[in-house]
Amino acid sequence: MRMKNTQAPKAIRCSVIVALILAAVSGLSAQQQPEATGPALFATNCAACHGSDGRGGERAPDIATRREIVSFSDSDLTHIVSGGVSGTGMPPFAFLGPDKIKALVAYLRVLQGVTVAVKVPGDPGRGKLLFYGKAGCSACHMVDGNGGFIASDLTFYRIGHTPQETRNTILDPDADIARSAQIARVMTAGGEQFSGFIRSEDNFNLVLQDTSGNYLSFLRSSLVRIELTGHSSMPRDYGARLNDRELDDLVSFLLTSDRLNKTAKRE
Repeated sequence: MRMKNTQAPKAIRCSVIVALILAAVSGLSAQQQPEATGPALFATNCAACHGSDGRGGERAPDIATRREIVSFSDSDLTHIVSGGVSGTGMPPFAFLGPDKIKALVAYLRVLQGVTVAVKVPGDPGRGKLLFYGKAGCSACHMVDGNGGFIASDLTFYRIGHTPQETRNTILDPDADIARSAQIARVMTAGGEQFSGFIRSEDNFNLVLQDTSGNYLSFLRSSLVRIELTGHSSMPRDYGARLNDRELDDLVSFLLTSDRLNKTAKRE
């Protein structure tokens, strides 16, 4: 009499059940993995050095608002991200693959404000008159080659800046101010005092630029005090000097100035 083999079907059934369980777990894991989006990729691979907003950190420069970086083509940025920059701290990220690098570059463009159409709140024409007139911004700042040189060039200011952020900076210029934008005071061993902006410094030397544009070089060993004031050269009373409409107009000019200048040149 032949005995029926009941073990084989049972083993097959167990194998099928295990396979189904593994497939379900695998599918669940895939669903739970975070999508490789531009923000996630930037946070994981770039933010530690360039800052969460791309505006620079302790180990890498600003890549969100620097004109020379923003002017790169997408192809240039892709090449840099993929191959790194030899002789600097920028490593290659070719291991991410072309799709992730493309998403990373696209998100960098968002941080730079290149792909975002900003709705400005006022009239840029009136804002231009304020910039060169009543507000006095051109005494320190330059736009399209016209104006002062002590403070930053605002020709491409609109890149990476929003209307509210711009308005806040005008009304409270000392909030979150960079070291290079602060007025510094130094005193020599002989008691002489000088003030200006720190343009260069290392362990041995310090260079100031005063408000007349002169560069003053000092040996650090000759200085008994170096003090950052925490203040920029910007007036802190624009909230009283300009009404709401004028502030909107000035913001509008700053956020559209490069486009206005390009249009004027074409015409």
